[in-house]
Amino acid sequence: MEHMQRHLRMALDAARMTIWDSELNDGRVIDSTVKWFGAGATLLGLPYGDLKQPFAIFLQFVVTEDRDQLLDTMQTAVDNHDSYEVEYRVVWPDHSRHWLAAKAHVFCDGDDGRPLGTLGVVWDITERKISEQTTARQRELAAVTLRSIGEGVITTNAHGETDYLNYIAEQLTGWTHEEAHGLHIASTLKLVDDAGAPIPEHVALQCLRLRQAIGMSSQNQLVTRDGRHVAVEESAAPIWSDDGELLGAVVVFRDVSHERKLTKQLSWNATHDTLTGLINRREFEVQIAAALHSAKQDGHVHALLYMDLDQFKIVNDTCGHSAGDLLLQLLSKMLQTQMRDSDILARLGGDELGVLLPHCPPDQALLIADELRQSIKNFRFVWDDHTFELGVSIGLVEINHHSKSMTELLIAADQACYLAKERGRNRVHLYQESDLRLARRQGEMQWVSRLNEAFEHQYFRLYAQPIVRLDRHDEEAHDEVLIRIQPAKGDLILPGAFIPAAERYDMMTAIDRWVIRAVCRHLHSLGPQAGEAAGRPPAQYSVNLSGTSLGDEGLHDYIVEQFAEHGIAPAQICFEITETAVIANLVRAQDFMAGLKALGCSFSLDDFGSGLSSFAYLRALPVDYLKIDGVFIRDIATNAINRAMIKAINEVGHVMGLSTVAEYVEDEPTLAVVRELGLDYAQGYAVGTLRPLSASAGA
Repeated sequence: MEHMQRHLRMALDAARMTIWDSELNDGRVIDSTVKWFGAGATLLGLPYGDLKQPFAIFLQFVVTEDRDQLLDTMQTAVDNHDSYEVEYRVVWPDHSRHWLAAKAHVFCDGDDGRPLGTLGVVWDITERKISEQTTARQRELAAVTLRSIGEGVITTNAHGETDYLNYIAEQLTGWTHEEAHGLHIASTLKLVDDAGAPIPEHVALQCLRLRQAIGMSSQNQLVTRDGRHVAVEESAAPIWSDDGELLGAVVVFRDVSHERKLTKQLSWNATHDTLTGLINRREFEVQIAAALHSAKQDGHVHALLYMDLDQFKIVNDTCGHSAGDLLLQLLSKMLQTQMRDSDILARLGGDELGVLLPHCPPDQALLIADELRQSIKNFRFVWDDHTFELGVSIGLVEINHHSKSMTELLIAADQACYLAKERGRNRVHLYQESDLRLARRQGEMQWVSRLNEAFEHQYFRLYAQPIVRLDRHDEEAHDEVLIRIQPAKGDLILPGAFIPAAERYDMMTAIDRWVIRAVCRHLHSLGPQAGEAAGRPPAQYSVNLSGTSLGDEGLHDYIVEQFAEHGIAPAQICFEITETAVIANLVRAQDFMAGLKALGCSFSLDDFGSGLSSFAYLRALPVDYLKIDGVFIRDIATNAINRAMIKAINEVGHVMGLSTVAEYVEDEPTLAVVRELGLDYAQGYAVGTLRPLSASAGA
């Protein structure tokens, strides 16, 4: 018998268990006596050895929260002459807490069935409980994380059947976790492409097949349970067990409807004129290039029309830009109804339109062009009490296998339009080879002569327009310098009239140098104390540089010479360069800007946002200011898309540490939106008008 007890104790010790024994008194557990054998006492933190104690004393070792449950469980088993299992916590003398588990049977008197005691085993389960609690906390943390993140999460088993959906996934798909459980992922997360066609392979199934993570896809749509289509980005990653078994996949997806809509709008804006909805010059050039390719490869014949409205300036001058904008919108819609479905109408800028007539020989193109001319002549535009009759000069050029390049085609069409104007306006002129030489000669004589006269007689005038800081009310002075021509007789000539000609005939570098010298003379005339005496920082002037000047290798040295000659602090000069000019001369622009930045000059990127690749180029340029293209600013008070685009440009600019400037802020509603969006500066008649710069003459 003793031999068997020794073996039993050895077995229990090996299992880290001990005998759990109690003697009952009148069937009441609370009045019973507990017996511990050998290592049993150590489960209470007491020394090793046999121990006998009243149940009430033992109960003091049990944590307060577990005492009633332990006593009730044992008493119920005694009352029912049954067995029991129980888990409870005890507090050791050193105040540490431990978990115990016990299993026992009630044994009774053989004669009267009266319960005499309980007999079973008890063991320490602290490590298991800690592990379970840790696992439970991790699961709860994971569940809370999955519920709180802003992306949908779905997990599957190894067969692609749905296991779990988080809250966002439920909201996006329309399936609840309970309803989706066990359904195939292709049903709970139904994906189609942008055209609504089934995708070749579901991202989760591809992940399971390849046993690797699948990167983000941004071209698909989610078909919800109720049939709605939601633009999504989705990715998937495999779920592995500790021993390397593939358990399933986790798919993460998010609603990108707003981003995709904005991207499409950005793409549309990159190829279209926002005022008329027609394609813009850049896209029109792409279409001409394609037509030229088909002419050279397949022998097709097309026609190109260059149209210039004859009386448009009168409408603008008489009724303002709003009337001119409406006229262009109405005229564009009317012209589109007059052309074939295959014909392409574009706004090339200002009051200039272009038309591409695919597969159209010259004779037919002349008839179509004359019909368009007559339609415009018959068109009447009414604004308030004014009625306007328009005319149009149209240049026509044939696109065939002899045509040399897209650029030469546009030049030829432009020159043909010029000759139509020269010969009386409101007519169509078919380009001939001799036209180019004639028009160039006439144009050179006219513009070169007028610009040389402006240099010789000091007809150039400089004006300043304030660039106003919006987030504070100090007197920081920052002006953009604008050039005009004031001939001896006649009206002031705006840059839109002579800058294109100056660029065409290589006179922009000379004009830019004139402006730089004139601004330096003006600053020198103010003296070093101007501004400082009033406790203000020195005035800063923004000077525009053309793309041609960026290619002038001697311009940097010329600027440095002017600074030295006139005692100018480079920090007072900010050079404005258009996005188009920078992209065309990127490497040269980077070197030029870096050299002047080192001196202390600052740079502003003008007309920012007009190109879809703007942000990519911006990273490579050391600019200080972003001047957002006025085409986006003009109608932000009523155009939500433009407002969203400006907000995005402003936020990215601020992240990159740049100041943002809104151009063409012409009225209070526009200014209010610009302030609301958090732009740094505003420029336009709502914040400041043009004023002459005193150093204009005699520079």
